Amino acid sequence: MANLDDTRIFNKVAELCSYTKAGQQLSIPKATVSRRIKLLEERLGVKLINRDTRKLSLTEAGNYLYQSTSPLLNQVLEIEDSTSNFQIHPAGELRITMPVEIGIRMLNDIICDFAKLHPQIVLDIHMTNDLVDIIKEGYDIAIRGGSPKDSNLISKKIMSSRFHLCCSQEYIANHTAPTHPDELKGHHLIAFPYASYQQMKLTKEGKEVTINANNRLSANSLDMLLKAAQKGLGIAILPASVCSDSIKAGALTSLLNDWDTAEIGLFALYPNREKTKKLDLFINYVEQRLTELEQSFI
Repeated sequence: MANLDDTRIFNKVAELCSYTKAGQQLSIPKATVSRRIKLLEERLGVKLINRDTRKLSLTEAGNYLYQSTSPLLNQVLEIEDSTSNFQIHPAGELRITMPVEIGIRMLNDIICDFAKLHPQIVLDIHMTNDLVDIIKEGYDIAIRGGSPKDSNLISKKIMSSRFHLCCSQEYIANHTAPTHPDELKGHHLIAFPYASYQQMKLTKEGKEVTINANNRLSANSLDMLLKAAQKGLGIAILPASVCSDSIKAGALTSLLNDWDTAEIGLFALYPNREKTKKLDLFINYVEQRLTELEQSFI
């Protein structure tokens, strides 16, 4: 079986006409250089170097091997250097999947800014609310909200956002604002169609109360839930990342602020293998920008 390293060593000896100098440039002992060339000669069944004079000289076979392989080895070295540059100067395609609303609402500007900073990285972004198998579909990373469930993936939390119970002034004008979670009974609730949202627990000073309200509207769209709350349809359960701006602008009022609500995390999920430099750059950049955004939440 061919050994490219042995050929490299031979070519370095042929280039420098010296075992000693070749060993110094390759950072290996002279004895190793001599042994590897002997193994190469035994494998090829021909003598490559004449050793019967004080100065080394190539045999006809040795000269043929050197002339034939030198351009190829230089090409291999260039390819190896180019491959190393993927870590030093990240380049190539990065395939990303994320939910539609997270992509549009939170990551649109961030990803575009990243693309400007790293024009050599090609971004292939697929936004879908379906739970994509990123390993099977060949994605480098998924960004998702909620607790990760796939144990085959590495997960890194890149942002946290607490929930708010919020409603419009119009709704408050027609209903008594609750001062305790028990008073939510009889109110109209707007939330995701999952029990973890509609039966969320509120805590205060060691006490825990489960939300109990009439479900008025449920949807798997944060934008629809936000719009429904702004239209006065009821009390919405929304992450601060979605409703903070509306609360600051007065379009929504946050309720029961002296009670602690759950938090939702945003996670970067990627296959359990060595991270490429481009993936590491992307995750760190997104996390930094989202941390800045998180600090602006109410």
